[in-house]
Amino acid sequence: MNKNVTKIIMYIVLIIFTLCAIYPILFTFQTSLKTAHEYMDNKLSWPKQLTLENYTTVLIKGRLLKYFLNNCILMPAAMLVYLCVCIMAGFAFGRLRFPFRLPIFLAMLFLMIFPQMLLSIQIFQVCRALRLVNNYLGIILVWVAYFAPFGTYIMTTFYASVPMELIESARLDGASTWQLLLRIMVPIARPMVGIIVIIGFQSMWNELPFSMLLLQKDTLRTVTQGIAMLQGQYGVDDTILTAAIMTASAVPLALFLFFQKNISMGAYAGAMKG
Repeated sequence: MNKNVTKIIMYIVLIIFTLCAIYPILFTFQTSLKTAHEYMDNKLSWPKQLTLENYTTVLIKGRLLKYFLNNCILMPAAMLVYLCVCIMAGFAFGRLRFPFRLPIFLAMLFLMIFPQMLLSIQIFQVCRALRLVNNYLGIILVWVAYFAPFGTYIMTTFYASVPMELIESARLDGASTWQLLLRIMVPIARPMVGIIVIIGFQSMWNELPFSMLLLQKDTLRTVTQGIAMLQGQYGVDDTILTAAIMTASAVPLALFLFFQKNISMGAYAGAMKG
Protein backbone atom coordinates (compact mmCIF):
# COMPACT_ATOMS: atom_id res chain seq x y z
CA MET A 1 0.00 0.00 0.00
CA ASN A 2 2.85 2.33 0.83
CA LYS A 3 4.38 1.67 -2.57
CA ASN A 4 1.12 2.51 -4.32
CA VAL A 5 0.80 5.77 -2.38
CA THR A 6 4.38 6.66 -3.24
CA LYS A 7 3.75 6.01 -6.93
CA ILE A 8 0.58 8.11 -6.89
CA ILE A 9 2.38 11.01 -5.24
CA MET A 10 5.26 10.68 -7.71
CA TYR A 11 2.91 10.70 -10.70
CA ILE A 12 1.03 13.72 -9.34
CA VAL A 13 4.29 15.62 -8.91
CA LEU A 14 5.44 14.65 -12.42
CA ILE A 15 2.10 15.73 -13.91
CA ILE A 16 2.35 19.10 -12.14
CA PHE A 17 5.89 19.64 -13.45
CA THR A 18 4.78 18.59 -16.95
CA LEU A 19 1.91 21.08 -16.93
CA CYS A 20 4.24 23.81 -15.69
CA ALA A 21 6.57 23.07 -18.60
CA ILE A 22 3.84 22.82 -21.25
CA TYR A 23 1.73 25.82 -20.25
CA PRO A 24 4.21 28.55 -21.38
CA ILE A 25 4.42 26.89 -24.80
CA LEU A 26 0.64 26.59 -25.03
CA PHE A 27 0.18 30.19 -23.89
CA THR A 28 2.68 31.44 -26.50
CA PHE A 29 0.99 29.41 -29.23
CA GLN A 30 -2.54 30.58 -28.43
CA THR A 31 -1.36 34.19 -28.15
CA SER A 32 0.15 33.98 -31.63
CA LEU A 33 -3.28 33.04 -33.00
CA LYS A 34 -5.04 36.13 -31.57
CA THR A 35 -5.47 39.62 -32.90
CA ALA A 36 -4.03 42.47 -30.87
CA HIS A 37 -7.52 43.61 -29.88
CA GLU A 38 -8.60 40.19 -28.66
CA TYR A 39 -5.34 39.73 -26.76
CA MET A 40 -6.06 42.89 -24.76
CA ASP A 41 -9.51 41.58 -23.78
CA ASN A 42 -8.71 37.88 -23.54
CA LYS A 43 -5.12 37.06 -22.56
CA LEU A 44 -5.43 33.66 -20.89
CA SER A 45 -8.11 31.62 -22.66
CA TRP A 46 -8.14 30.12 -26.15
CA PRO A 47 -8.86 32.67 -28.94
CA LYS A 48 -12.48 32.93 -30.04
CA GLN A 49 -11.45 33.50 -33.66
CA LEU A 50 -8.20 32.06 -34.95
CA THR A 51 -6.02 34.16 -37.25
CA LEU A 52 -2.75 33.54 -39.07
CA GLU A 53 -2.19 37.21 -39.78
CA ASN A 54 0.58 37.40 -37.17
CA TYR A 55 2.55 34.67 -38.91
CA THR A 56 2.11 36.37 -42.26
CA THR A 57 3.37 39.64 -40.79
CA VAL A 58 6.41 37.93 -39.28
CA LEU A 59 7.35 35.99 -42.40
CA ILE A 60 6.77 38.78 -44.92
CA LYS A 61 7.12 42.15 -43.20
CA GLY A 62 9.57 40.88 -40.62
CA ARG A 63 11.49 39.02 -43.36
CA LEU A 64 11.76 35.97 -41.14
CA LEU A 65 11.37 33.71 -44.17
CA LYS A 66 14.52 35.23 -45.67
CA TYR A 67 16.36 34.72 -42.40
CA PHE A 68 15.22 31.10 -42.32
CA LEU A 69 16.85 30.60 -45.71
CA ASN A 70 20.03 32.14 -44.33
CA ASN A 71 19.95 29.68 -41.44
CA CYS A 72 19.47 26.81 -43.88
CA ILE A 73 22.77 27.79 -45.50
CA LEU A 74 24.63 28.59 -42.29
CA MET A 75 23.59 25.88 -39.84
CA PRO A 76 24.53 22.71 -41.82
CA ALA A 77 28.05 24.01 -42.47
CA ALA A 78 28.47 25.14 -38.85
CA MET A 79 27.17 21.84 -37.48
CA LEU A 80 29.45 19.82 -39.75
CA VAL A 81 32.55 21.66 -38.52
CA TYR A 82 31.27 21.54 -34.94
CA LEU A 83 30.73 17.76 -35.00
CA CYS A 84 34.11 17.07 -36.60
CA VAL A 85 35.88 19.14 -33.95
CA CYS A 86 33.95 17.64 -31.01
CA ILE A 87 34.26 14.02 -32.14
CA MET A 88 37.91 14.12 -33.13
CA ALA A 89 39.05 16.27 -30.22
CA GLY A 90 37.02 14.17 -27.77
CA PHE A 91 38.62 11.00 -29.09
CA ALA A 92 42.09 12.52 -28.89
CA PHE A 93 41.65 13.75 -25.31
CA GLY A 94 39.79 10.65 -24.17
CA ARG A 95 41.90 7.84 -25.63
CA LEU A 96 45.11 9.08 -27.24
CA ARG A 97 48.26 9.92 -25.34
CA PHE A 98 50.32 12.91 -26.50
CA PRO A 99 52.48 15.60 -24.85
CA PHE A 100 50.64 18.31 -22.86
CA ARG A 101 47.31 16.51 -23.30
CA LEU A 102 46.02 17.38 -19.82
CA PRO A 103 47.10 21.08 -19.85
CA ILE A 104 45.53 21.58 -23.28
CA PHE A 105 42.31 19.91 -22.12
CA LEU A 106 42.17 22.03 -18.98
CA ALA A 107 42.85 25.19 -21.01
CA MET A 108 39.95 24.27 -23.30
CA LEU A 109 37.66 23.82 -20.30
CA PHE A 110 38.86 27.14 -18.90
CA LEU A 111 37.59 28.91 -22.03
CA MET A 112 34.05 27.73 -21.23
CA ILE A 113 33.74 30.07 -18.24
CA PHE A 114 33.95 33.31 -20.25
CA PRO A 115 30.57 34.85 -21.21
CA GLN A 116 29.96 35.94 -24.78
CA MET A 117 29.75 39.64 -24.00
CA LEU A 118 33.21 39.58 -22.42
CA LEU A 119 34.76 38.15 -25.58
CA SER A 120 32.68 40.01 -28.17
CA ILE A 121 34.92 43.06 -28.68
CA GLN A 122 38.13 41.04 -28.95
CA ILE A 123 36.55 38.56 -31.35
CA PHE A 124 35.16 41.37 -33.48
CA GLN A 125 38.61 42.99 -33.72
CA VAL A 126 40.21 39.71 -34.75
CA CYS A 127 37.52 38.97 -37.35
CA ARG A 128 37.73 42.51 -38.74
CA ALA A 129 41.50 42.15 -39.11
CA LEU A 130 40.98 38.84 -40.94
CA ARG A 131 38.16 40.32 -43.07
CA LEU A 132 35.62 37.87 -41.65
CA VAL A 133 32.95 40.47 -40.78
CA ASN A 134 29.75 40.06 -42.86
CA ASN A 135 31.03 36.64 -43.82
CA TYR A 136 29.47 33.30 -42.94
CA LEU A 137 32.92 31.75 -42.52
CA GLY A 138 33.66 34.17 -39.70
CA ILE A 139 30.52 33.39 -37.69
CA ILE A 140 30.99 29.65 -38.25
CA LEU A 141 34.54 29.74 -36.88
CA VAL A 142 33.47 31.84 -33.90
CA TRP A 143 30.53 29.55 -33.10
CA VAL A 144 32.69 26.44 -33.29
CA ALA A 145 35.44 28.01 -31.18
CA TYR A 146 32.96 29.08 -28.49
CA PHE A 147 30.53 26.13 -28.37
CA ALA A 148 32.77 23.18 -29.29
CA PRO A 149 34.61 22.97 -25.92
CA PHE A 150 31.47 21.79 -24.14
CA GLY A 151 30.71 19.22 -26.85
CA THR A 152 34.34 18.11 -26.74
CA TYR A 153 34.10 17.66 -22.98
CA ILE A 154 31.03 15.42 -23.38
CA MET A 155 32.72 13.29 -26.04
CA THR A 156 35.93 13.09 -24.00
CA THR A 157 34.14 11.75 -20.93
CA PHE A 158 32.31 9.18 -23.06
CA TYR A 159 35.39 7.96 -24.94
CA ALA A 160 37.33 7.74 -21.66
CA SER A 161 34.70 5.27 -20.39
CA VAL A 162 35.06 2.93 -23.39
CA PRO A 163 36.82 -0.31 -22.31
CA MET A 164 40.48 -0.30 -23.22
CA GLU A 165 40.21 -3.95 -24.31
CA LEU A 166 38.07 -2.88 -27.27
CA ILE A 167 40.76 -0.47 -28.47
CA GLU A 168 43.58 -2.95 -27.92
CA SER A 169 41.67 -5.59 -29.86
CA ALA A 170 41.25 -3.22 -32.81
CA ARG A 171 44.94 -2.33 -32.66
CA LEU A 172 45.89 -6.02 -32.76
CA ASP A 173 43.72 -6.43 -35.87
CA GLY A 174 45.80 -3.71 -37.55
CA ALA A 175 43.37 -0.81 -37.28
CA SER A 176 44.92 2.63 -37.71
CA THR A 177 43.93 5.62 -35.58
CA TRP A 178 41.51 6.91 -38.22
CA GLN A 179 39.97 3.45 -38.68
CA LEU A 180 39.61 3.10 -34.93
CA LEU A 181 37.82 6.44 -34.77
CA LEU A 182 35.54 6.09 -37.79
CA ARG A 183 34.68 2.38 -37.66
CA ILE A 184 34.53 1.72 -33.92
CA MET A 185 34.42 4.82 -31.75
CA VAL A 186 31.97 6.93 -33.76
CA PRO A 187 29.33 4.15 -34.15
CA ILE A 188 29.31 3.32 -30.44
CA ALA A 189 29.12 7.03 -29.59
CA ARG A 190 25.90 7.66 -31.56
CA PRO A 191 23.82 8.49 -28.44
CA MET A 192 26.36 11.08 -27.34
CA VAL A 193 26.61 12.46 -30.86
CA GLY A 194 22.84 12.96 -30.81
CA ILE A 195 23.14 14.87 -27.54
CA ILE A 196 25.87 17.21 -28.76
CA VAL A 197 23.95 17.76 -32.00
CA ILE A 198 20.99 19.08 -30.01
CA ILE A 199 23.17 21.13 -27.67
CA GLY A 200 25.25 22.61 -30.49
CA PHE A 201 22.30 23.28 -32.79
CA GLN A 202 20.24 25.05 -30.15
CA SER A 203 23.25 27.07 -28.97
CA MET A 204 24.06 28.26 -32.49
CA TRP A 205 20.41 28.76 -33.49
CA ASN A 206 19.72 30.97 -30.45
CA GLU A 207 23.07 32.79 -30.42
CA LEU A 208 22.80 36.57 -30.71
CA PRO A 209 25.80 38.68 -29.52
CA PHE A 210 28.35 37.30 -31.97
CA SER A 211 25.83 37.36 -34.82
CA MET A 212 24.96 41.00 -34.16
CA LEU A 213 28.63 41.96 -34.39
CA LEU A 214 29.74 39.81 -37.32
CA LEU A 215 26.61 39.70 -39.51
CA GLN A 216 25.72 43.37 -39.86
CA LYS A 217 24.16 43.25 -43.33
CA ASP A 218 20.42 42.72 -43.40
CA THR A 219 20.74 40.09 -46.13
CA LEU A 220 22.95 37.90 -43.90
CA ARG A 221 20.99 37.97 -40.66
CA THR A 222 19.91 34.85 -38.80
CA VAL A 223 16.45 34.08 -37.42
CA THR A 224 17.41 35.12 -33.89
CA GLN A 225 18.77 38.40 -35.21
CA GLY A 226 15.57 38.93 -37.17
CA ILE A 227 13.42 38.54 -34.05
CA ALA A 228 15.65 40.92 -32.07
CA MET A 229 15.59 43.53 -34.83
CA LEU A 230 11.85 43.07 -35.36
CA GLN A 231 11.14 43.86 -31.72
CA GLY A 232 13.54 46.78 -31.57
CA GLN A 233 12.73 48.36 -34.92
CA TYR A 234 8.95 48.16 -35.04
CA GLY A 235 7.98 47.80 -31.37
CA VAL A 236 5.66 44.93 -32.31
CA ASP A 237 2.67 43.69 -30.34
CA ASP A 238 2.92 40.61 -28.16
CA THR A 239 0.82 38.65 -30.65
CA ILE A 240 3.32 39.24 -33.46
CA LEU A 241 6.28 38.60 -31.18
CA THR A 242 4.86 35.27 -30.01
CA ALA A 243 4.26 34.28 -33.64
CA ALA A 244 7.92 35.02 -34.36
CA ILE A 245 8.99 32.97 -31.34
CA MET A 246 6.83 30.00 -32.35
CA THR A 247 8.15 30.16 -35.91
CA ALA A 248 11.78 30.26 -34.75
CA SER A 249 11.18 27.43 -32.25
CA ALA A 250 9.76 25.02 -34.82
CA VAL A 251 13.10 23.76 -36.14
CA PRO A 252 14.85 23.20 -32.76
CA LEU A 253 11.70 21.47 -31.47
CA ALA A 254 11.58 19.16 -34.49
CA LEU A 255 15.29 18.37 -34.03
CA PHE A 256 14.74 17.56 -30.36
CA LEU A 257 11.87 15.19 -31.18
CA PHE A 258 13.97 13.51 -33.86
CA PHE A 259 16.90 12.87 -31.50
CA GLN A 260 14.80 12.18 -28.40
CA LYS A 261 15.58 8.47 -28.50
CA ASN A 262 19.30 9.23 -28.67
CA ILE A 263 19.01 11.40 -25.56
CA SER A 264 17.48 8.49 -23.61
CA MET A 265 20.17 6.13 -24.90
CA GLY A 266 22.84 8.66 -23.94
CA ALA A 267 21.48 8.91 -20.41
CA TYR A 268 21.66 5.14 -19.99
CA ALA A 269 25.12 5.03 -21.54
CA GLY A 270 26.36 7.64 -19.11
CA ALA A 271 25.05 5.54 -16.21
CA MET A 272 26.92 2.40 -17.29
CA LYS A 273 30.57 1.65 -16.68
CA GLY A 274 33.01 -0.55 -18.50
